Amino acid sequence: MIMETTHRPHTNKLVRWLLLSLVAIATTITVSLGISSKAHAAPYDLNNMRWGLLPAGGLDKSGFPIFSNFDTAAISSTDWSPDPDGDQSFTSKDATLQKPYVVGTDTPKTVIGNYDKDGNPIGGDTKHQSDAKIGDTIQQQDGSTMTVTGFRIGANATEMGSVTGYGGWYDNLRAESEFFDFQVQEVDRNGQVVPNNKLTVFKRGNFQWSTILGVDEITDRKNNLVKVTITPLNSSIFANPQTLYFSLTGVQAPVVEPKAKESNIGYALYGTGGKIGGFTSKDVATSTEKTPILLETPNDGNLYLEDLSNPGATWKADNPKLTLVKDPNPDQLGYRVSGLKSLAPGTIVKFTDTKIDGTTEDVYFKFGNPTGGGTTGGNTANGGNATGSATPPANITTTTGGSSVVNQQETTTTGTSQGTPATSTSNTSIAVPKDVAVKGQVVYGLKKLGLYKSPTFTSSKRIAWYPKQKRINRPMFVVTGYARSANGTLRYKVRDVNHGTKTAGKIGYITTNKKYVVPVYYASLPKNNKITVIAKKGVNAYKAKSLTGKLKHYKTGTRLTIKKLVKHNLTTRYQLTNGSFVTANKKLIIAGNY
Repeated sequence: MIMETTHRPHTNKLVRWLLLSLVAIATTITVSLGISSKAHAAPYDLNNMRWGLLPAGGLDKSGFPIFSNFDTAAISSTDWSPDPDGDQSFTSKDATLQKPYVVGTDTPKTVIGNYDKDGNPIGGDTKHQSDAKIGDTIQQQDGSTMTVTGFRIGANATEMGSVTGYGGWYDNLRAESEFFDFQVQEVDRNGQVVPNNKLTVFKRGNFQWSTILGVDEITDRKNNLVKVTITPLNSSIFANPQTLYFSLTGVQAPVVEPKAKESNIGYALYGTGGKIGGFTSKDVATSTEKTPILLETPNDGNLYLEDLSNPGATWKADNPKLTLVKDPNPDQLGYRVSGLKSLAPGTIVKFTDTKIDGTTEDVYFKFGNPTGGGTTGGNTANGGNATGSATPPANITTTTGGSSVVNQQETTTTGTSQGTPATSTSNTSIAVPKDVAVKGQVVYGLKKLGLYKSPTFTSSKRIAWYPKQKRINRPMFVVTGYARSANGTLRYKVRDVNHGTKTAGKIGYITTNKKYVVPVYYASLPKNNKITVIAKKGVNAYKAKSLTGKLKHYKTGTRLTIKKLVKHNLTTRYQLTNGSFVTANKKLIIAGNY
């Protein structure tokens, strides 16, 4: 008993030591296996990551982004729009080039949180998710306001935590930047880069955030597309870069006429002085290297091409002497062709029109002074009426300047509408009074109006009727030239620019009678220096007279005070007393307190 009693403590210690050793060894093996398993796990495919957006409003006095905190003094899940952990979060499948994720609004509003400036709940303590978009104003928790101009991109916290073991996704505004690189670009509908130095990823020193600023400063308002590329910094944790596309208002698919109406699809040619003519898909289909459309080289060496039925179309040429650049004017959708004066007379160039759906069309132009006359071959481009190869080729004169006259193998006729044989003179300049719209200006119809194939108006020559419309819906036309009827009445030669209608792109003649047709843009200040917004969707105010750099949105019915009328190319703008610029388009605003 004594011996047994004496040695039992040593036995117990030995047993406990052996047990602890086994536990330690097992723990070490388990931890080692866990680390090894984690180290060799397949990296997470970033394209499966769900994202949310935290509204941002530029920089504060210290130079850091201002973020939404309308619910509490600190950023919470209610500030996000959408919440990266909520049902509305999105992936790369929801933000594609064809269907971008919409981050802006046409009807800006003020988004107010659930608490007043003293932190007291408004209407109880039920919280709601922010629905703020770019352009909206957020009333912060402290009562201050911020206008949303960008956003922070936030990853789903659960997924990030499971992959990285890292927390703090709401309170650490650089959390995602520890794992990803963010790059942002403005692009067009074909994914081509549009230069924009105001669209940036916020950086402070050597540190990058996942915050995109300047989204409200998109240059190309027709396309309004932003491309964000997210690249993993550690390929063993995350795999594959992800591309997200954002749009202020969404990209509208181009309206393509059915094949049975394909002859109505129009193409426009325009110079620095305005529109100079058009041609149809029929012309394109019949133009070849042997039978090109004949085109006189513009005086300034520049030409513009526009596919009316495909606003997102891009153009390229097979001649290295030519440079094609998208028209920087936000009111135009075409491409500028430069370097034409370097071409020898008679040079044939193939231009390729790539449409938004990826299909292409080729059109051949022969530059120089075509001989015309009794030649065979070639195509016409005379206002959309293509003819067979037996017709003399068209001569599109593209000289720029206020007094030049477009002549597309048209004639000035004399005679009567009763059928007296008409005489014609080709390339004859037409005297134009000073009080009519100049070439390149936009006009609209006040009363019922007809578009005709020739300057002598007859029912058989009528292309379309335009009924009398309310001011905001009046039909618009670009003046491309002038002609006189058989009895000498002056007519406008015009192109229909009523996009989305069956007549869009049609070319013909309309009256110059001011009781029926007047310029769309105001040419003077109203007596009381007041204008009223009448556009259904309101109008925007901009930093520049080119209507770039959006500053503010004004709703329908807003009365504005102006101080100056300024010209921009062949249009006009009103400058407000605060220095910003708005359109002077009569379809969008009206002079006086309406």
